[in-house]
Amino acid sequence: MKVACFSVAALDFFPQQNDYFAGGNSLNQAIRMKQLGLDTSFVGALGTDENGDRIEELLRGEGVNLTQCHRVEGNTATNRIFNDEKGERFGVDDAWNGGVYETYLLSEEDWKYMADSDIWVTHANNPNFREALKRKPRHILMGVDFLHFKEYGLLEDSLDIITVAYFGGTPDMADDLARLAKGRKGIVVLTLGAEGSRAFVDDKVYRQTALSVEKVIDTTGCGDAFQAAFTYEYYKSRNVTAALLAGAELGRTATQTHGGVPWITQ
Repeated sequence: MKVACFSVAALDFFPQQNDYFAGGNSLNQAIRMKQLGLDTSFVGALGTDENGDRIEELLRGEGVNLTQCHRVEGNTATNRIFNDEKGERFGVDDAWNGGVYETYLLSEEDWKYMADSDIWVTHANNPNFREALKRKPRHILMGVDFLHFKEYGLLEDSLDIITVAYFGGTPDMADDLARLAKGRKGIVVLTLGAEGSRAFVDDKVYRQTALSVEKVIDTTGCGDAFQAAFTYEYYKSRNVTAALLAGAELGRTATQTHGGVPWITQ
């Protein structure tokens, strides 16, 4: 089973730990899905800086296919992340620098390569997202991270094309998302951290409680881990209840280390 993850990868700096960890939705899911036993590819751009070298080394070490990972003159995307006393991550103004990621548009060769996939994994703020909606072959299952969006126009435009739309948010979003899912082909999933998750499938609502942990180290990448497991389980079984549980289990695992994924060289 082939999975194409596109197109953000970043190096996150955690000032409280004075350390760096890899991150970005596409990188995180490429590694998580590889750990689940899938043939994953990262498709996108890294800069020609040391940060790009470190991320490429990590991806290669994890066995992620980098055939369409491009080293572009410039800087790799970076971010700064802080944690509160409960391990919840939060950002600060001007922490994000998109580097070459923000200007890299997938090439015809990239799209041709990805057309041979079974699953596409991406994020709605990706500069290639609109083009992906136009180019997605019918056979491909597509999971999209809508992050914390509370404006739903883009979701409404895409929910009959994509398979699963993921939102990280708050319970007050549930009514709007349930309404938007009615009569549409795509599934909408709302993750709520310690309050669990919900999936809206046409007029049905599925719920999953959060799985307990003794201590949360860092919530960075927990949503991406949840998405990776949900997408894979749903691809296999088309069972929403099983997919929610799989997501909760891998999301729990992700709370136990800093960063979107652990460094293999640590």
